[in-house]
Amino acid sequence: MNGKKAKFIRRQAEKIQVQWINSVLPEDTKEVTEETLCEAIPEINQQYYYKGLTLCLSFMNHKWVEKRLKKNINLTLEDLVNENA
Repeated sequence: MNGKKAKFIRRQAEKIQVQWINSVLPEDTKEVTEETLCEAIPEINQQYYYKGLTLCLSFMNHKWVEKRLKKNINLTLEDLVNENA
């Protein structure tokens, strides 16, 4: 993968995460932006979970979204949520 595509995927992942967090939060709370995304997502030690003896990525963390976008660059938030519902 070249640098332009990697940069595009990272930016798309951030946008999808911001959309998802804002859809989960109640209406009266402050809206999350790309700048405040780091404060809204869980700490680094909560990015993984064990499924049996296998270490898996948690739902909607940055690395998980990037992995899905690498497979299909045209994914939207609705596609990701419906795929894992």
